[in-house]
Amino acid sequence: MERLQKYLARCGVASRRHAEQMILDGLVQVNGVTVREMGVQIDEALD
Repeated sequence: MERLQKYLARCGVASRRHAEQMILDGLVQVNGVTVREMGVQIDEALD
């Protein structure tokens, strides 16, 4: 399991800080659900 913002940064989507701002702005979805809070854990194999 890994924090969503760290995963986005590792995949090259954005820097970790920019990924955090994208999450706060409601621009990120996981499994079709908009994520707006920090610290969400994802499992790359499942999400």
